[in-house]
Amino acid sequence: MIKSTKSIISRSEEIFSSLSLVMMTCITVVQVFNRYVLQNSLDWSEEIARYLFIWAVYVGCSYATQMNRHLEVTVVRNMFGGKFAKPVTIAAYLCTILFCVCATVWGIKFVMFLSNTGQKTPALEIQAYWVFLSVPVGMGLMAFRTMERLWGVITGKINPASIEIN
Repeated sequence: MIKSTKSIISRSEEIFSSLSLVMMTCITVVQVFNRYVLQNSLDWSEEIARYLFIWAVYVGCSYATQMNRHLEVTVVRNMFGGKFAKPVTIAAYLCTILFCVCATVWGIKFVMFLSNTGQKTPALEIQAYWVFLSVPVGMGLMAFRTMERLWGVITGKINPASIEIN
């Protein structure tokens, strides 16, 4: 049951990010066609494409962490070989978790602030907090994924000396 729940969440992140990017691309193509061929620009297309991109990036960060696709500076870990690989990786993951938790907390506070102000987006006139909700959702998921990787390093399921991008 836990494995299936984890795989559903993982698959959801992948599908959500991919669909957001596909929709953003389609909307941009339609906007370019309307603007240059039909000489009639759509008011809402640029705004929704921007918001889809924001959501794709933040949810995609979590998926990239799970798939070990994030860029990382490995010079310290590689400089000393396998001797310091585990402590350096643990320290890096702890710093990442700290950053993600802080971004999640501050993101939640900002979303709550925006929901209280009633601010709306210019073209779509949707509540602005829907756009900014991407920060706590994405960073919260990324913190969770980094905790999973940290646990893998601590328990020995992930060997930090041989972590490579797949």
